[in-house]
Amino acid sequence: MQNKNVLIIGGSSGIGLAICQQCDGNTVYNISRTACPTASVISFCADVTDYAALKRAFDKIPDIDVMFYCAGTSLAAPVADAARNDYKNLFDVNLVGAVDCCKLALGKMRHGGKIVLLSSVGAVVPIAYDSFYSASKAGLCMFARALDLENKNIDCTAAIIGGVRTQFSFKRKIYEGSQELKRAANRLIRIEQTGYTAPEIAKELIKTAERKTPPVVTVGAKTKVSTFIYSLLPQCLKQFAEKRVFGITNK
Repeated sequence: MQNKNVLIIGGSSGIGLAICQQCDGNTVYNISRTACPTASVISFCADVTDYAALKRAFDKIPDIDVMFYCAGTSLAAPVADAARNDYKNLFDVNLVGAVDCCKLALGKMRHGGKIVLLSSVGAVVPIAYDSFYSASKAGLCMFARALDLENKNIDCTAAIIGGVRTQFSFKRKIYEGSQELKRAANRLIRIEQTGYTAPEIAKELIKTAERKTPPVVTVGAKTKVSTFIYSLLPQCLKQFAEKRVFGITNK
């Protein structure tokens, strides 16, 4: 990918930062709450949950060829006990923010373009006690499919990724609760921290942006294999696997 106007949403850390660092030869813009530390990146500070601030940032950016949406948050909490403000914020960041950014980017893609939305294995395999995250990432996949149908010259793809070793694992809000909740949250952290590195995933996402791809793709060889095997299991075995992975014993 060369000589493109590339916009990363959430490029100040993690996978978004790794994408910024691998986009040499392009004009790279970032929108996030804090500036991207890479000197060559043109940063605008805005929270994706603040539409007015988001729009002001987009207004300062010329035509966009490629947009990566990497902003995200997670919440380990039982549905029965979760505070509305917590899960509303999660959906505002993970799903509504992505919709807003796509809406604003479409007007900047006058000659066509590519949108890559960062989804998760949690979109196809439910994560115990992180149900809001799973739902938001599944929503991104369906949104990408519908958006891709609507626009002839704009290719939209939701990229399903597995565990990635970033600080995201340790920024997750974890509710106080049962031992089962703690066990599930710790196992999720272990999955993430033994997974891919951010630069490895960034490289695959950039490849996704460089070519025509289906509206939903799975990134990474291990993730492709595990999700394919999971898809072949009958429902009863899927439930058994889900409970085994996250240490669920209440059923």
